[in-house]
Amino acid sequence: MGYISRRMSDRRVSVRLTRRYDAAPADVWAALTEPDSLRRWLGLPQEVKLSPGGAFHVVFAGEPPEILAGRVREVEPQRLLELEWRYPGEEPSILRLELSGDGQETILVLDHRRLEERLGEAYGAGWTRYLDRLAAEIGR
Repeated sequence: MGYISRRMSDRRVSVRLTRRYDAAPADVWAALTEPDSLRRWLGLPQEVKLSPGGAFHVVFAGEPPEILAGRVREVEPQRLLELEWRYPGEEPSILRLELSGDGQETILVLDHRRLEERLGEAYGAGWTRYLDRLAAEIGR
């Protein structure tokens, strides 16, 4: 489930998606943060330091490859990861991933905010695909 909400004052949008995974929060967290898992569902991790201010750099395939030069803003293992998202050619935005346990399952809420309005729909579709790939990674 997801939606795009608009904030017209600064022409920015947010993408929010909620997913339920048949796995413990520790397993979902590992898939979100461990380099081997990141490589399979998101992109090639170049540098990942899970502490406030730490680098979160991922190389996305393409010609030429593009590097997300992110920074960790907030981290609570197995519960929360918030990044400053700096993708080439875009204004910085904020990506927040929140996990909560629900019995034997985990609920993931992805909130990507302060996106340029022109990019909102593309990010919504892109994150939907990436979260599908994440589900496959968790089910490995």
